[in-house]
Amino acid sequence: MKNTTTLLLIAAMLLASSTSLFAQRNKIQQEKKFIFLSSIGYAGGVGDIRLANYDCHNLILPPKIEDEDVLKTIRNKNFNIQVSQLFAYQFNNFFYMGVGTGIDFWNKTAFVPLYLNLSVNMMQTRVAPMAYINLGWGFKWYISSHPDNNRVIHGSNWGPMGEGGIGMRIQLTDKVALVLAGTYKAQYSKIRYTIPVENETDYSADFTNSIQPIIYHFAGFKVGVLY
Repeated sequence: MKNTTTLLLIAAMLLASSTSLFAQRNKIQQEKKFIFLSSIGYAGGVGDIRLANYDCHNLILPPKIEDEDVLKTIRNKNFNIQVSQLFAYQFNNFFYMGVGTGIDFWNKTAFVPLYLNLSVNMMQTRVAPMAYINLGWGFKWYISSHPDNNRVIHGSNWGPMGEGGIGMRIQLTDKVALVLAGTYKAQYSKIRYTIPVENETDYSADFTNSIQPIIYHFAGFKVGVLY
């Protein structure tokens, strides 16, 4: 009976020890530190763009265009290739905040975003769901001066931007993690186009004479390395 009791105590101690070790291996060590996230992403344009049959140059917000005021409707076929770098501070295993910048390449233009970031890890494990939000400003880098096939010039001005994403954070080592996320992004800018003028030659393939505020919408994905 004594031997049986001893064996049971030893087995219980081994079970408790293995359970504790397993838990430690599957949790990220609690740490406050500066971190960096280098990422690349792709997003495609979402929705239609309705162009007003009047010049909206002096408007601050995108106009509400009634059906009878529509000059034409085009698809938002802009793509957005994003290269970004985040500098942040990790407060604990769940939250980190920082500032980021990078380059957003569109079809015929580009923005340089500067933003504040808040990221959340939803679980304290090596593979954890995560979410983030970026809010800031998209500065212009360059722009095409020639209208595209739809006879418009997209993204002609700088403006505020916002981005959100949800995905997974996979801890590869104690210091390196892989971040995969689906993303949504909005960029305020202006679109240039031509309103035909009666009895004048149509130069809309080469020049524009009107401008309209607009919010461009994108949806895509992002892959990053956190270190």
